[in-house]
Amino acid sequence: MTRALVFAHYDRDGIFDPHVVRAILAYRSIVDRLVVVSSAAPRLPDALRSSVDEFVVRDNVGYDFCSWRDGIQRLGDVGGYDEIVCVNDSVYGPLFDLAPAFRDPRIAAADFWGMCLSEQGTKRRGRTSCPHVQSWFFVMRRPLLESAAFADFWRTVEPQACKDDVIDRYELGMTEHFLRAGFRMAALYDARTRGIATWAEIRPHVALTEPRRSWRHIKKARRRPHNPSELFPLRLLAAGVPFLKVGLFRVNHYGLSLAAVRTALAGLGTYDVGLVDRHLARLGRSGE
Repeated sequence: MTRALVFAHYDRDGIFDPHVVRAILAYRSIVDRLVVVSSAAPRLPDALRSSVDEFVVRDNVGYDFCSWRDGIQRLGDVGGYDEIVCVNDSVYGPLFDLAPAFRDPRIAAADFWGMCLSEQGTKRRGRTSCPHVQSWFFVMRRPLLESAAFADFWRTVEPQACKDDVIDRYELGMTEHFLRAGFRMAALYDARTRGIATWAEIRPHVALTEPRRSWRHIKKARRRPHNPSELFPLRLLAAGVPFLKVGLFRVNHYGLSLAAVRTALAGLGTYDVGLVDRHLARLGRSGE
């Protein structure tokens, strides 16, 4: 099994945060070639120099899909890989060993797969179900890599005016394009097969001392479609997904109790929670 990974990096302060350094070192252990593409930092930190095969600096335009496009181009003959993994720095983790995910029976027959499959679309698509592999971690396998559909998709990737355009055209569009070409998708967590939030799941996030946040959570928790990686972080952990979204802590769109999420993270005993706290302190924002 020959595997390459392209990591898309951006940081408003132009640095590699310690949690990102840890992530890249963890990815090194599961891949044969590792390309880091940054639209923010001019150089790699010393801690990563011996672990990264190629470092690409690009202008901060086009969001992650343009970074992945440029990184894939640096891989050369993509048909020489069994898998190409594309990830970004919008998550904390891996929180525990990532290797079992690549052997999981749920994704064994897939041509492209990810950690999380969502039905949520964009504002312009409304509440229509839009099944897609979330792009913060996705994997493309050899049958797809050798196809015209793969080349056609990445050839079309170019900077878009706003993030919603990127999501609509590339995140959702990538899944739709590959499915139309006859390829199979899968994820460790598939929102299509899971129900809405139960009261047992909602209750830990409700507190009389935080009425506004709690009411926001109650209102939003049972809506569909939703973003499962931010509404159901504990479900994802239970499904074997070793990541938590940074946006959960920074924005907390669904009004979760971040104390409950931190408790679950600390309970894993495999990740330095201080990496999360120090990163959030530097950014100066919290979703509490």
